[in-house]
Amino acid sequence: MKCRFLLTVGVILWSTWSGFAIEKTTVNLDNLVKTFEQNPANPQTTMQLLKELSKQGKSGQDILNRYFKTQSEADYFKDYNWMIVRDYVNDINAPQLKYVFENQDKFIQHFSKDDVFQKLDNVLVNHLEQLYLQNKADYENQMKRIKETGYEHYDVVLDYFNIKELRLSGNAEDYFYKARKLFRYFPENRKMIKEITAGALEIMNDVSRLKVIQLWAGKTVESKSDFDAIYNYVKISKKCGFNDIAKKYANIANNLANQSQNQLMKQQASELIRMLN
Repeated sequence: MKCRFLLTVGVILWSTWSGFAIEKTTVNLDNLVKTFEQNPANPQTTMQLLKELSKQGKSGQDILNRYFKTQSEADYFKDYNWMIVRDYVNDINAPQLKYVFENQDKFIQHFSKDDVFQKLDNVLVNHLEQLYLQNKADYENQMKRIKETGYEHYDVVLDYFNIKELRLSGNAEDYFYKARKLFRYFPENRKMIKEITAGALEIMNDVSRLKVIQLWAGKTVESKSDFDAIYNYVKISKKCGFNDIAKKYANIANNLANQSQNQLMKQQASELIRMLN
């Protein structure tokens, strides 16, 4: 066991969850809830219900609580339970995540190392980011404790925050290398990729390196609904000489701005159109 998190008030603390009532807002969701209530131990129904709740932006904590009451800790190593933990358990205080942290070597034996650490790293940075923004002293204390546990990806978690400082200092060289590293370990963290793209536009000029950032920035515009991500994607694509891509997404940005009636978005969309003409 390489890592046991036993941190105190103001830091990481393992605890039980409080449940919330399930809101039945659609026919499909209502049917899934009824099926789940008939057999809360069914992993397929549980995953379907959690997926639907997630799509609707609703909490799945009550479902997770009730489902895992039917599972022993030994069952956590089953494929379907790992999928539920990986995809839906995000509260760092959840007992399931406590178990994964304390038995990470065993989980790595059952699943891929990348899969396990991507989950744990994301849980840690999501928790720490609140402190990084609001209480640097607590953030630094937690980072110190994580290091003391011997957590193998301590440097990855640290670099998630160090790159923010490199952006502020304008250190384009180190910023690029940290960005490549973070893309490797947080390949699905679109919020992070979006922030790195914005930073690259501010401090980087090397086109060959901007092309690496631009490639990853494509992940942030897949939904075609995040205006800020699209705005940055157009600008970095233009800097890289990818004019056709830039024009395509400038039009998408313009359509979003017109639909929103947001004046700032309209100004930014017009800026993109002018830049490309």
